[in-house]
Amino acid sequence: MSYLLKLFHDVLTSNAEVIPALESQHTIIYVWKGLATVNGETVGADSAVYNEDFATIKAGGEGAVLWRWELVPEKDTLHLLKGKGVSSILRTARKIKMFELVPTSKWLFRLDCIVNNEGSTGLHSHPGSGIRCMLNGQLRVRSDKGESSDNDRPGDAWYEEGSYPLVSTTDEGLKATFLRGMILPPEYDKYPDTAIWIEGTKSCKSEWKGYVQKVITLR
Repeated sequence: MSYLLKLFHDVLTSNAEVIPALESQHTIIYVWKGLATVNGETVGADSAVYNEDFATIKAGGEGAVLWRWELVPEKDTLHLLKGKGVSSILRTARKIKMFELVPTSKWLFRLDCIVNNEGSTGLHSHPGSGIRCMLNGQLRVRSDKGESSDNDRPGDAWYEEGSYPLVSTTDEGLKATFLRGMILPPEYDKYPDTAIWIEGTKSCKSEWKGYVQKVITLR
């Protein structure tokens, strides 16, 4: 069995409710704008929550814009949210190559944020893979083996296969703040900084913010 990491972009108008409820094996929901109630828990803007198997979702009075990461079996149903005043699109889906994701295996499912990144990382890799999503700013990603991208709008998404070295650079005078929905070995629950520097000069500066992480078991 193969598994996919996916990123969805969901928009809910004022007080809109997702019907039927979301049924997905492992999900992290980030509220970009507005406010949402997820399984009875209020989640405000720039906050996130992890859900396993089932989630009721309802927007607040000002509506909500959600970015939703899922780790699900490759043959699973496409989980577009439905309901009156609800729109949903799949932005990115990738099969993680650096790990053998199989039933009963355990992984760390994490959403964090690199804040005000500026400069160049130099060539580096990560011990896990994931889908990034731009909050604000500009970031240029270049990799000989992995994916390259140019990102300069909120919601721009790109995939980083952790074992494929890459260089991330912001243009002079600019910064980048972006989310990272990542799959990592469980032992990395203690380590916010996962970058492994390979060569070149690390001239970038940034801060780190964690939202939610959970050691999960695949089924």
